[in-house]
Amino acid sequence: MTLESALAEIERLQGILRNYATFFLIFDTVFIALLLGIIMISIRFLKSKRSLHASGNYLRYTIRGQEEERARIARDLHDTVAQDLRYCRSLVNKITEPELQKSLSEILEKSVTEVRSMSYNLAPPDVTKNDIAANIMNLCQNFKQYSGTDFRMVAPEKIDTSFLTGEENLNLYRIVQESLTNISKHAHASEVTVMMRNEIGSEEKGLYIFITDDGVGFDTQKNYASGFNHFGLVGMKQRADFIDAKLEINSEYGEGSQITIVKLNKNTGKQQ
Repeated sequence: MTLESALAEIERLQGILRNYATFFLIFDTVFIALLLGIIMISIRFLKSKRSLHASGNYLRYTIRGQEEERARIARDLHDTVAQDLRYCRSLVNKITEPELQKSLSEILEKSVTEVRSMSYNLAPPDVTKNDIAANIMNLCQNFKQYSGTDFRMVAPEKIDTSFLTGEENLNLYRIVQESLTNISKHAHASEVTVMMRNEIGSEEKGLYIFITDDGVGFDTQKNYASGFNHFGLVGMKQRADFIDAKLEINSEYGEGSQITIVKLNKNTGKQQ
């Protein structure tokens, strides 16, 4: 091999080495960039997951705190206010003037009944255990008695709620309760219908609750845009999110409103 050919071969090999060096440099740069990207995405995912877990725990503690406070107020109403009213009622019986005695007795009897109703609404017994359909039926009857609005409950004789946990029972009950409270306070409705059923046809398996009224209605877009800041919708939305239920509110001024609550049965999936 001549000197010229040897130099040419060496130059060719050096070119190959330079190309390999350039390739591996680019490869290493891209690999390191991808690795850093994966690490950053993983860190963000873990942080978001921890944040979601923390927010879920916070919401759970908040709701539990609300329920404990409701129970405490209910006990106070029953143990103090109701007892005092009953004592006053016994004193009224000693009044000799018949008309005054009758008038005061009626006022006190109404007050005792209202306090008993308030206590029940704050902390109804065994909501987490009893059948939610029966609980909501009692709720409708209670609202009908004290609001003057015609509340109707529509449900099949057999409805499957066995897949609901105690926590889900409680929060569904509270969502319906807040809905009826809003209707009683703001809707000026003459008729309210609460319908409960399981899935129909190709719907996903679960519990479906529909609450409709013929009241004045309201601007749902305004409420959605403001983050459910009106009529206690914040709490309803939080409770629905907490138990992974769907909450949908449809209303227009002068057209009444409809609230749809859907809690799917995750154990069975979609109906075949």
